[in-house]
Amino acid sequence: VTRVLLMPLMGSFGLIPMIIAIYYSGELVWRERERKTHEIIDATPVPDWAFVAPKTLAIALVLISTLLVSVFAAIISQLAHGYTHLELGKYLLWYVLPQAVDWTLLAVLAVFLQAISPHKFIGWGLMVIYLVTTITLSSLGFEHRLYNYGAVTDTPFSDMNGQGKFWIGAWWLRLYWSAFAGVLVLLAYGLWRRGTETRLWPRLRRLPHRMTGKAGATLAVALTVFVASGAFIYVNTNIWNDYRTSIDGEKWQADYEKTLLPFENTPQPKIVSMVLDVDLDPHAPRVTTKGSYVLENRTGQPLREIHARFDRDLEVRGLSIEGGRSKMTYDRFNYRIFAFDTPMAPGERRKMSFITERAQQGFPNSGAESRVVDNGTFINNLEITPILGMSRDGLLVDRAKRRKYGLPAERRMAPLGDVASRQFNILRKDSDWVSSDITVTTVADQTPIAPGNKVSDKVVGNRRVARFVTDAPIENFVSIQSARYAISRETYKGIDLAVYYDAQHPWNVDRMKGAMKASLDYYQAEFSPYQFRHLRFLEFPDYAQFAQAYAGTMPWSEGLVFIANYKDPEKIDMVTYVGAHEIGHQWWAHQVVGANQQGGAMLSETLAQYSALMVMKRMYGESQIRKFLKFELDSYLRARGGDVLDEQPLYKVESQPYVYYRKGSLVMYRLQNEIGEAAVNRALRKLIKTYAFKGAPYATTLDFMAAIRAEAPADKQALITDLFEKITLYDLKTKAATVKKRADGRFDVTLTIEAKKLYADGKGKETEAPMNEALEIGLFTAEPGKKGFKADNVLLYERRPIRSGVQTLTFTVDKAPRFAGVDSYNTVIDRNGDDNTVKVGG
Repeated sequence: VTRVLLMPLMGSFGLIPMIIAIYYSGELVWRERERKTHEIIDATPVPDWAFVAPKTLAIALVLISTLLVSVFAAIISQLAHGYTHLELGKYLLWYVLPQAVDWTLLAVLAVFLQAISPHKFIGWGLMVIYLVTTITLSSLGFEHRLYNYGAVTDTPFSDMNGQGKFWIGAWWLRLYWSAFAGVLVLLAYGLWRRGTETRLWPRLRRLPHRMTGKAGATLAVALTVFVASGAFIYVNTNIWNDYRTSIDGEKWQADYEKTLLPFENTPQPKIVSMVLDVDLDPHAPRVTTKGSYVLENRTGQPLREIHARFDRDLEVRGLSIEGGRSKMTYDRFNYRIFAFDTPMAPGERRKMSFITERAQQGFPNSGAESRVVDNGTFINNLEITPILGMSRDGLLVDRAKRRKYGLPAERRMAPLGDVASRQFNILRKDSDWVSSDITVTTVADQTPIAPGNKVSDKVVGNRRVARFVTDAPIENFVSIQSARYAISRETYKGIDLAVYYDAQHPWNVDRMKGAMKASLDYYQAEFSPYQFRHLRFLEFPDYAQFAQAYAGTMPWSEGLVFIANYKDPEKIDMVTYVGAHEIGHQWWAHQVVGANQQGGAMLSETLAQYSALMVMKRMYGESQIRKFLKFELDSYLRARGGDVLDEQPLYKVESQPYVYYRKGSLVMYRLQNEIGEAAVNRALRKLIKTYAFKGAPYATTLDFMAAIRAEAPADKQALITDLFEKITLYDLKTKAATVKKRADGRFDVTLTIEAKKLYADGKGKETEAPMNEALEIGLFTAEPGKKGFKADNVLLYERRPIRSGVQTLTFTVDKAPRFAGVDSYNTVIDRNGDDNTVKVGG
């Protein structure tokens, strides 16, 4: 909570403190010089440091006071929300102290520039130039902290991992820049104006004389500290670690694509099993992996070479392939080609063995290790093991940058229905389903976790060793975690449920276990049996905010839900929603996985979204589902205008999360609303029966569409086309709603509704289409989606035919409604869902 409240003001040398420093430096330095008595003041026996130091201190205190005010405001906010664990030490040590140093450096620079300038406005101008250069230098590739005044390395906050080792580099740089600021203060002292002389050159000529005695000795000490600390920082950022700018990264990605993408379609074997021995040293940080793959040639033709690529910064300490010899190594890209003396025959299996190390010594200029950390290591096998063959993962995406480096505007996915791409799934090209045997070694006081059943767990000396073996086929995508976990465990219907969490964050553990139970109940009854004997949620530090589904194991960021408060029943229960979504992936990706072509993400993400919505519907009722659908609708509509790629219909979706997540939720919810939840689930069961745990050819959305159409009645076939195969939008508006009491005590309600239906192309151009569809009309005693709305507030909710244009509908109910409207729960993709429901007039 502390971190969340402080983040808006974090960041060295933000705009607000710069503006304050610019203004006050000029005012304080020049105020007495604007008085007529300045010559008298300058003639007094007051040393120059008495002018420099108080002004620098005054500006620094003004800046620091803003920090203290923000802390006070944050504390008030916490108390107002009923949170009393204030953690003042973190406010002071994580926020006030480092920012106070950073902003004092800014105050020193402001006073120095005013001291050397002949007028305060010129001093202000120099500070503005500094402000602009700090913003623009990085875009030009000048990103080193050693020459960007006051710059420090990032120190991300985590309640779970504290400041980790991130603070070390930041404080070395603060020492470096503080020494430099000391030099600036001494120069300001030596160049201070006295009397009527404001020219810089005469003051420069007398500077050597001023820098004798104590001032000179202090200057020598400051320069020594500056040079020595700078040398140590350089060793860390340029020798122990690679110094790379963002432009360097772009060039590397462009060259990577130009050099290696021609190998994209080179036939490769598939990994069928893996054994990993992962040795973690979280405090180093370092992870050493010894492993082996069993490879099988499933291409139907002899293979003469194998391509292996590794994460860019992964050190490959050993790599051997049975019957293979090194043919070519692209060191810059960590890519290796092995040739076989005897080609690998179709169906033949061979073994690959490897040793890798991921480590960081000291601290880099940027991009410090945030996966292997003191408490809360979370790493996946793509980061520590070889990947076979070349793919499009990690290529440049930005169109302008691609043009800059002579690349095509974008690399699109294979089209829906493409035969060749059905040989690969959307997660990994080099694997179908695999078995895994993973041993994780870590420090003795931490709990190691990996997918699979834990078959052993022991402490040897100061090391803890646990082994995990899968008893069901899994995707070759696994996570390894290690932390000082508290564990909440429960057996439910033969499945071991466990939440691994930081002991400081117990608030939502029971809610998570409730999501596990509700999800398992629904998915096993409606889809198929759960394939594992365990189901685990695991917390990791807030260096990224996401949840991710691996086989039976789902890591969550502490900042996503672990530190959130969902006691208010009016709020969206994101714990259950996200949990149900990730558990849904145990079916949609870990039982059925889509082919690596258009629509592949729909078969995983959209169906996981649908699964979660059905769990939420059962738990909270249809009357409460509007808040979820409204969130999805608003997110989808906001994102449409910002996509540089042409928007695709849902069944052809590519790398467009707003389509397969947000629109997918809306489409699937409306589908089950129109043809029935049972019909949708029958189609999904058919998909599972045909494709679960099967290799190539993989399922596509064409298979899904065929299954859905087979379950839908004839009058819903056009709706399916609109939902999946077109980009369909609506404009629905309730223009007026009136109620009149009848003689028999009942009430006549009249609604005036305006409706429009549109089809959009990928670029957003819209064409109106005739509309004649049945939509829900609702009469309510409270406004849907607002605080306090419950099922009891629904007087009527039924389908009525709605056509294009304006129309009037009438209803008779026993009680007078206060609100009425069309599609009040936002089940259709309406361009403005806020005007669907209005107050009822008398």
